[in-house]
Amino acid sequence: MSEEQARPNGGSPQAVAVTVRDVQELIRRKDEIEAQIKANYDVLESGLQVDDEIVEFGSVNTQNFQSLHNIGSVVQHSEGKPLNVTVIRRGEKHQLRLVPTSWAGRGLLGCNIIPLQR
Repeated sequence: MSEEQARPNGGSPQAVAVTVRDVQELIRRKDEIEAQIKANYDVLESGLQVDDEIVEFGSVNTQNFQSLHNIGSVVQHSEGKPLNVTVIRRGEKHQLRLVPTSWAGRGLLGCNIIPLQR
């Protein structure tokens, strides 16, 4: 088969062929993938965005924060319950509510919280 025949509908020469094994793997991981999408969607719906600076997370705030273990503990003890979260986004303070929930991935938030490097 020529390269042109392999690219019906004018496909890009950089297009990667998808094998039956690839499709089978996606089907096998369907529930996990859907759970990850839902968890990420839930985080986005709650209002949390990339580059938000968290200044209050439940009972943890800038005065009593010692490590990410503080936040992890609050999350673990708040599964299924709304948490008040305050963030600074582009210089403005925003009040959010997150509900830690089990999903197919790690943790209960569907996102990673990393310490701010100043």
